[in-house]
Amino acid sequence: MFRLKLGWFLSALLLCLVAIDAAAEEGRRDERHHHAHPNDGQARLYDARGALVGDVVYVSGSGYDGGVVLNVRGVFVFAGFSRVGKLRSDGGGTATDEMMWQYPRLAYLSENCSGTSYVYYERGIFRPSAIERRGTTATLYIARDTISEVTQFGSSIYDGDPPSCDRGAPPHSDRAWPVESTIDLTQLHPEPLRIGR
Repeated sequence: MFRLKLGWFLSALLLCLVAIDAAAEEGRRDERHHHAHPNDGQARLYDARGALVGDVVYVSGSGYDGGVVLNVRGVFVFAGFSRVGKLRSDGGGTATDEMMWQYPRLAYLSENCSGTSYVYYERGIFRPSAIERRGTTATLYIARDTISEVTQFGSSIYDGDPPSCDRGAPPHSDRAWPVESTIDLTQLHPEPLRIGR
């Protein structure tokens, strides 16, 4: 009788262990699949060297085709891009697959797009940032980690092709952040940029 009960007990225990292991294996299989292909189908941005810049994201705003979230010295910022030639003032065509760094714009206290600059766009949950284009150079300006302040702007650079200074007449007041740091985007990730998988 004892042997019969012990046999049933061991059989039941073995059946429980097999069921628990099967459930755990299913969880491990799901986790391996998730980690093997974390971004299937996600559009990605690549620079002129073919290096991955990041996953393409869209945040509210206008004047750009998309953007990426960059980690700049531990600070997450949004950097927008547009098709090359998208905003041409001469009516020229746009590129099919070439992108350039562009948006959001930087604001200046002066009326000639020089001097003290401020970041006045905030996009998403990231540290506010702005891009200034001067010729073929795109510089990313990162806002200081502080509360925004009401600032009177005299100008900003219009993101046309070529960019031009947009003078504020009368000057425009808005909430903005002083600049903490800058990074040359065209040196870090040269143009033209391309979308891929």
